[in-house]
Amino acid sequence: MPTRTVGFTMRASCVQFYRVCPSQLRLERGPALNYYCIELRRTNMADSRLPTWRNDDNQTLQAHRALAQDIGRLLTPGEEILCVASQSPASLALIKDSVAATSNRLIYCSSHLLGRREYKDYLWEDVLDVRLKEGILTSELTADLANGRSATLGGLDKQQARRLYGACQQKEQEWREKRRIRQIEEDRARAGGVYMTSPTQTSPAEDPVAKLARAKQMLDQQLISEAEYEALKAKIIAEM
Repeated sequence: MPTRTVGFTMRASCVQFYRVCPSQLRLERGPALNYYCIELRRTNMADSRLPTWRNDDNQTLQAHRALAQDIGRLLTPGEEILCVASQSPASLALIKDSVAATSNRLIYCSSHLLGRREYKDYLWEDVLDVRLKEGILTSELTADLANGRSATLGGLDKQQARRLYGACQQKEQEWREKRRIRQIEEDRARAGGVYMTSPTQTSPAEDPVAKLARAKQMLDQQLISEAEYEALKAKIIAEM
């Protein structure tokens, strides 16, 4: 149906654009005057003339493409962008900030006047936990860091924040498994009597009985297999 004019309404949180068709105009008589009552319907989100801050499932809008290009200049060889989330118009921020998850790190982007941007990045190795808090209109993403601090960005679009949170959870699980494997290797090294020596002082040898007890404890906690336990026990006995 042809469109004659385009109107918009103002709300407290954002501007919503509408398309008005001729069939949606009707004349009504009020108590003191005649006025037009306009029945509005929201314009299709695929319309390229609409503001680019609207969210789509594939994150292919112009605003996200421009942001991805800017972040892409910061990527290291082999690093790729997993997901990007920007602040929603409901956040009432004049200049929108954003956060991106890549294969190597979490990048916070703060936008300023005159096109200036500030980036803060955190390696996944240093991110202990990522939390998502959803409000009525927007969401807040918080990353807890290994140094005891946290990085937070609120006012995010809810759908974008959910996808970003999913990408963060995937990387968080990968690094949790890496930390677990590293801890097992360190425990094995301690049980096997591996010590760091300094040029001026030599660490005393550990009691073989204590070594055997520690190896048995690791077996009970299922940190090592039965075969590994037997190998450690044979090695400790041979060193006695």
